[in-house]
This record gives sequence, structure tokens and C-alpha cells, in this order.
Amino acid sequence: MKRYFLYFLTISVLFSCRKEISIDFPLVPEKLVVQGAIEPRFPPYIILTRNQGYFETIDNSTYNNLFVSDAQIIVFKLDGNETIDSIELSQEFDTIPIYTNLGCPEDFSQEGYRYNLQIKWNNNIITSTTTIPHSTPLDSIWIEETESTQDNQYKCDINARYSDPDTIGNNILIRSKRVEHWKIDTLTTPPTLTNEKDNSLLLVDCGPDILANGESFETYFPRPSEQGGFPSGSYRTFKYKKYQDTTTIGQDSILIPEDLVLIKFCQVDLAAMKFWRGVVRNSTSGGNPFSEPMNLVSNINGGLGSWTGYGTRYYLVPILKENVITEEYYPNILDIF
Repeated sequence: MKRYFLYFLTISVLFSCRKEISIDFPLVPEKLVVQGAIEPRFPPYIILTRNQGYFETIDNSTYNNLFVSDAQIIVFKLDGNETIDSIELSQEFDTIPIYTNLGCPEDFSQEGYRYNLQIKWNNNIITSTTTIPHSTPLDSIWIEETESTQDNQYKCDINARYSDPDTIGNNILIRSKRVEHWKIDTLTTPPTLTNEKDNSLLLVDCGPDILANGESFETYFPRPSEQGGFPSGSYRTFKYKKYQDTTTIGQDSILIPEDLVLIKFCQVDLAAMKFWRGVVRNSTSGGNPFSEPMNLVSNINGGLGSWTGYGTRYYLVPILKENVITEEYYPNILDIF
């Protein structure tokens, strides 16, 4: 009997000691998040969003309320400390509110100049500065069958040779996207092909040349994923796919074209490199709870995000084995997103 009494006494004590804990998290001050870029031959463009607290509720209205469309934006072009030109940006599209100026002179965005950004929003002035570094070309790009034993003979890698200048402080950023990636629909007769291209240029890597300054070396550009993570994918060359032809009660085949990939090879300044290298590290940590937390180093005064000047070289790469690319590609404005 004493044993049962002690048991119930212990249970009652444990339950009576329970206390509901309520944590009042501090309100997150509203800040502007800037995603801005400027590169030669194209007008600068800015996408503005509001920040959001980590524990804030996400619902159907969150996306619509995220973008900022009532800001005033000016970009100043400087030669040394002297302002030599400026343009105002406005919303030119009806989709995502992108601030740009399609009437911007082509020579406004040039290598070797500094560009100051000024945003007036919500009674605040947000500023930033960036430079467009002098671009450096790749020596060559070529395609090889992937070495991974898990992939078949149609999977390929993009390889490149690069000769780094012998000056200190070159910071490299690489993006890529598949502008053509064909998928077959075998439910139709004959089968049809659909281009399931990447929606935007995806970040491959970013970092300084501190370990390769003045060196010539070979590297490769793995395919990044839209879901983030370490870029480790490959590309696909052309192949023939067999299918059952119901009209002839036999087999036929259809050609699936090779991937077509746009490579954006850039030089960025130190502040931009620190930001984008942080993005790469956060993306490739894989959600590891034991990894060191990292705050992105923003170059936005009074806000978050990045205002980046790119010294760019573009290459359009068909994924054909032993194909060698040395010529640059000159994109249109829709290609650079």
C-alpha cells in the first residue's frame, strides 16, 4: 500500500510542478532587402523586398506583401570621387517589381567605374556602393563525359582552363543556367519534347584568387540545383530514346537534344565577394545543425542584401563531347537574370 501511495505522490508532484513557458520574441525591425546588380552593356536593376522574422507566420498573402513597389531609386556613376552621370530607376515590368531603366545609355555601365546607389523608402534613405571590376576571360571551355560511375554515358561535365592575372584581389563569381533542357513525353504518339530550362542563373561558386594568384589552372563547373546545396550535378548530351509506336505496332526512336548551358564568369569587388561567398557557404552547409551559424556580410547601409557590380564574360555551351568553346557570347537583357 505504501508503494502505491509513493507512486501516486510522485506523479502528482511531477504534474503539479509543470509550468507553461511562453517566450515573447522581440519584434523584428522592418528593413529593406536589396538585390541589385549592374554590369557592362545593361542598365542596373534592383529588386526590393521586406525582411521577415524567423518565427513569423507564412500564408497566402506573404508573397504578395513581400515586394516593395513604392521606392525612389537613383544610381550615380563616379569616376574617382567625381559624379559624372546618374539615372533614375522605375518599374518597367508588370510581373515582379524590378526597378530598372530600359532607356539607360549602353555606356552608363562600364568596367572600372564606381556606382553609388540611393534608395528613398518609408522615410528612410538606404545607400550602397559597388564597382564594376575589369573582367577576365576563360582560356577555353570543353566537354568531357563525367567520371562518376553512377552516371551513364550521356552525362557530361563542363571543364575550363583559366589564367588568373598576377594582381592581388581578383574575386571570381560563377553562375550558370540551362537555357535548353529537353524532356520527352512518351504518353503521346509520337512522343513530344518539352524544354524544361532553368528559371534563372544559379550561383555555382564565389571566392578570391588568393590560392591561385597569377596561376593558370584547370577547373570544372558542376551543375547547381535550384533547391540549393553543394553544386554537384552534371549535364546531358544528346541521345536517342526508343518508344513503342502504336501506329505500326513496332519500335521507333526520337532524338533528345543536348543541354545548352549559359555560363556567366565574373569579377566582383571585395564587398560583393564577401556577401556571395557567405551565400555559397550557407547554401552548401546542408542544414547541418552543428555547422557554424553565419550572418551574411551586407554592403547595404540601412538595409540588407547586396548591390553588386559584375565584370562579366558569357559563354554559351552546347553539351557535346569533346566540344571546345573559346568565343564569348553576347546575351540579351533577359539572358542575364
